[in-house]
Amino acid sequence: MTPTYKIHPGIGVARVGNSPTEFYISPEKPGALPTACDDQGNPLMSPDGESELTVKTFKDSEGRIKRQAARFQIWVYDKDNPEGRPLEIGDEIRGGGNDGKLVDIQWRVYLANKKSSWYDFDQLQGEHGYASNHRRRNPQVEDAEARNKLIIDPGPRIVNTTDRRHARFDRDSGDVFAATFPPENLEPCPIDTLGELKTDNRGRLLVLGGHGHSGTYLHDEFGQPRIDSYANTDGWFDDISDGPVMARLVMFESRVNQVRFIDVEYPAWAVVGYPSYAPEILDMVTMDDVLEDLSVRKFATRPDLYGTLGTFDDPERIDPTDTEALIHWRAGRVTFNDGYKPWFYRDIWPILFRPDEFTYLTTVLGQSNFPHNQSPRGTFDPYRLGVPPITDMTSVDEALEEKRLQALDGRLLKRALAAELTLLERSGTQMLKRSARRDVSLDPDVVRLATEMFRVQTRGLRDTIKDAAKELADAIFALEPPTDFDDFTAAWKVAFENQTDSWKEAEKKLDAAVEAALDEACERADAEAQKQGTEAGHLIEELKNALREAIRLKLARFVTGQLLTDARDVAEARHTYDPYRSQRRYLYDLLRQPGEENLFEAGGNARKRTYNLPLMPLLCGDNPLNNDLPSKFLRLTDLQLFLLRQWERGHFFNEDMEGWADPDPWEPYAEWENKTAHDLDRGVVSQVLGGAFCPGGEISWIMRNVAVYHEPYRFKADETFYAFRQTAAQANANRGTVSNDDYASYVDVDLSQDNDFDTGLQPGDVTKYMAVPWQADFNECTSQPIDVTYESWNTIYPASDGDSLMKREQRVWDTLWWPAHRPIQVFTDVTPSEVGSPTYRQIDWAIGVPGTLAGDLKMTTEWAKLSFIVRNPSIPDTPSEMPPVPKYVAVERTDDSEEPCT
Repeated sequence: MTPTYKIHPGIGVARVGNSPTEFYISPEKPGALPTACDDQGNPLMSPDGESELTVKTFKDSEGRIKRQAARFQIWVYDKDNPEGRPLEIGDEIRGGGNDGKLVDIQWRVYLANKKSSWYDFDQLQGEHGYASNHRRRNPQVEDAEARNKLIIDPGPRIVNTTDRRHARFDRDSGDVFAATFPPENLEPCPIDTLGELKTDNRGRLLVLGGHGHSGTYLHDEFGQPRIDSYANTDGWFDDISDGPVMARLVMFESRVNQVRFIDVEYPAWAVVGYPSYAPEILDMVTMDDVLEDLSVRKFATRPDLYGTLGTFDDPERIDPTDTEALIHWRAGRVTFNDGYKPWFYRDIWPILFRPDEFTYLTTVLGQSNFPHNQSPRGTFDPYRLGVPPITDMTSVDEALEEKRLQALDGRLLKRALAAELTLLERSGTQMLKRSARRDVSLDPDVVRLATEMFRVQTRGLRDTIKDAAKELADAIFALEPPTDFDDFTAAWKVAFENQTDSWKEAEKKLDAAVEAALDEACERADAEAQKQGTEAGHLIEELKNALREAIRLKLARFVTGQLLTDARDVAEARHTYDPYRSQRRYLYDLLRQPGEENLFEAGGNARKRTYNLPLMPLLCGDNPLNNDLPSKFLRLTDLQLFLLRQWERGHFFNEDMEGWADPDPWEPYAEWENKTAHDLDRGVVSQVLGGAFCPGGEISWIMRNVAVYHEPYRFKADETFYAFRQTAAQANANRGTVSNDDYASYVDVDLSQDNDFDTGLQPGDVTKYMAVPWQADFNECTSQPIDVTYESWNTIYPASDGDSLMKREQRVWDTLWWPAHRPIQVFTDVTPSEVGSPTYRQIDWAIGVPGTLAGDLKMTTEWAKLSFIVRNPSIPDTPSEMPPVPKYVAVERTDDSEEPCT
């Protein structure tokens, strides 16, 4: 097997900061703090050298926010490592007919910002393509060449692990590339760079973004600079960016005493976002939730969990890069596997854990009396919700032993028929009454008599059928039958599949006994009716046919062994104790299902326990702003909802109770390990907002489009903008004489102002959907008054008709956006410095910055002063279930820090 080499994570996340030199490394698992590092990106290690240290402070000594670097590494996949392992300098590598030692890695990165040239963001318009008349940002710039200047394009950069370990995406990086940058006199902050690259001592790449600068060239008239919209303000630029990350391995081939090259399989992608102010608190829906759902339902990555109906026992395998096969698969009868059992602490509890974390970021939940906290008085107690149904197996075994004996002597079939006969006896009169309505000549007294005679004369059927059923059991078990119920059932089913002559003879006798008994019973019933002077034969015949059909259905289940399988299900259900089913059902019934994005409450169904309660999550959706494609409230992904449905049914494992793991409910991500490259991919994007996308946090709804992916967690990239100038084979032929500048500078077309998903994404194509400047949307995403008067409307206009009744009946709900990314109120220590124990008070996080357009403008400089929210350092490492002090507190607010663009 020839090894393959990939860059991971597939999507790396960098974040802006106004510190000119200091930075840390992106968290690589959920709910984790960033990793502390030196100025080259080498992580600081624990004294034993076994683990990387997390950051102590998020700002430098001058109070400026440190940037967050996205870290990338090469992973090798071979026969010994099918799920990959990190590649190290000095490892033996192989490819292209060459074998040698890895001596260097050349990294090529291309960052760009296309926001100012892209379409206006208008909620969900554009997710399925833009109308021809959809407005572009800065439409006053009409010339195509001039519009190219709206793209911040410093060109690609290259670094390696030996003699070129640093490069910058600056305006004045020399004449290597014809860079385009905004005018230099932007206010309040100029943009002269999109970031830089570094390599650490192990050859890993660090991608750092810009410094959080935003500015406009429209500032020479009264009222400027100003911001006109939460998402689209003409004249503005910011230094958010994204682009492909490519790598080339450099080996020393000792057989020829030459350097040789191997390109990695496909590029990764770097995305630069705003600072993560509360890194230990996750969103209700993370980007990992979105991508995992997409992987399962669109890329067939878990056919045991979601796949073609009837294939779960032998799941089909589809290459996630085989588009045609995936289209065919998605068009089939694909569904979730009802037999799948999630793990409580791995799959369920993290979803339920997250809402209570928001109480440290907003006062709203406190005002609502904390209905969903994790205490025993709340609805999110893991020690109740995590208890699966408990089955008394001793009682089950006793019940099944009785069923085994009943199967041997025929009572199993007799008792199964008893219910059918009783039902038919009770419904016979109703059936014949229907006949009487069709035939008005029928005398009601005759109907009653026929039913009574039929009931009396068929009671002896049960013993006749029981005796015939015993003969069938005797034919199956000519020798000693198994005493274990499951072995007994299996032997019965094998006998049915491989019918012997004695089986066939016994089954014929069973059929004949049923027919004979039916005929005899009906003849007696008719005779008795005639004795009473009534002709009821045709009515009795009608009842006989109905009974025959009911008996044959039970006979089929008996002879195939299905009655035995049913017996196990009934026994387990009867002897199963599920004390917390009602609590699970209550929470599940509150969840907003697909198609209910505009539904505020579960009204209209009085049978529901949740009648007239708001649906959850009660967070803003993709479009709570206008009536074009409204999507008022957030819902969980289909995968999350399926897992919670299985949990609600009691179809789940508690890995703690099973002894498979020792989870800590209050630290649900503490045991996360990046054992595989996929774990790393997931861990990194778990820190990214997964909804609502209006436009979202770091990335928008483009992430839901399968067309933008090469494979799960990896974007499809336009080769023009990630490939090296020469192929690895050409570089081998030239003995590696191409200069680094040549590698970096070769691009013969401009970045496009349009999309071509068939070809792939270009630098800047991921973040261009986001607000410009980013601070405007970020500032306003605190809460949103959502009109819930009508399910399919967001806004009403009573003034146009002078309709005061419409106004008085209007219902509006003030709804949170995404407090884990944009806190609203936070706990802070207000104790005077001379006092010992801390005193906490919840105050506004962005004091003095209103959620208005004027506040948006202020946020373009105020963002760097804001505090970070971290786990309260006064809480011990092994806290009680509910610590007496706030779990999270705000730190490092710097009101007297330098302006972010100085």
